[in-house]
Amino acid sequence: MTALPCATCKKLTPTYFLTTRNYSTELLPLIEALCGTSFASVELPRIKALINSRAKRAYRATEYWPRFLVSGEQRDVISGSVPFSQSALSNIDEFILIHRTQPFQTASAQLIDFDVTSGGARLLDGNLELSSAFVTYKKKWEDTYGDGSSGTTVDVPDEWFEYLAHGTYADFLRSDGQQEKAVVADQEARDKLTDELLTDNVRHTINVIENQRTHNHLNSSLRYT
Repeated sequence: MTALPCATCKKLTPTYFLTTRNYSTELLPLIEALCGTSFASVELPRIKALINSRAKRAYRATEYWPRFLVSGEQRDVISGSVPFSQSALSNIDEFILIHRTQPFQTASAQLIDFDVTSGGARLLDGNLELSSAFVTYKKKWEDTYGDGSSGTTVDVPDEWFEYLAHGTYADFLRSDGQQEKAVVADQEARDKLTDELLTDNVRHTINVIENQRTHNHLNSSLRYT
C-alpha cells in the first residue's frame, strides 16, 4: 500500500494520506479469488478493461472524491472564461466553485457565478474584467490501471479497491452467463462504493463546499438589503 499526501486538497479537507493498492499484487489476486480461477494471459486484457470500466463508474459517482479535488487554485481568465486546460496545471473535469480571491482561508472570499460551456467556465456579468480567478474543481481522471506496461499505472485508489474487485467479479459472472450471481455481486459492489461515499473525508468535503455556498449567498443577500 502506497501513501501519498493530499497535496491538492489544501484547507478543504482534513490532513490525511491518500493510499493506493497495487494492481498486480493485490487487485488481480483478489479478483481471481472471488472468481475462483487464475486468469490466463489471454484473459488479462479483458479483465483490465472490466476493471477500468468500473473505475470510470467510481470516478463519476461523485464530484467530491478528495483524490481528484483541487481547491482554490489560481487559474487564468481568458476573455471572460476559465478554460478546462492550462499549461502545467491539471485538466478540469467539473467546475465546482470559482472565487475572486483565495477561498477557504477567510470568510470574505467572494464567489463568482458562472456557466459551463464547451470552452470552460464563462464568468457572468460583473466579473469579465478579471485576469485570474481561484477555482475549486474536480480534476480529470486520466489513468489507466494495469500492470505498469503500455502507459498503465499499478497504483489503484484504495477508496475504490473493494468496489473494483467486486464490480469486476460481477461483470465476470455476467459474461459467464451466471446472471443471478452477478446481480448479488453487483449489489455488494454498490454497497462497497456507497460505504466509501459516506466516509468522513467525503462528507467533510461536501459540508465545507456547501457551507461556502450558503455563507456566500447570505453575504450577497446582506449586501443588497
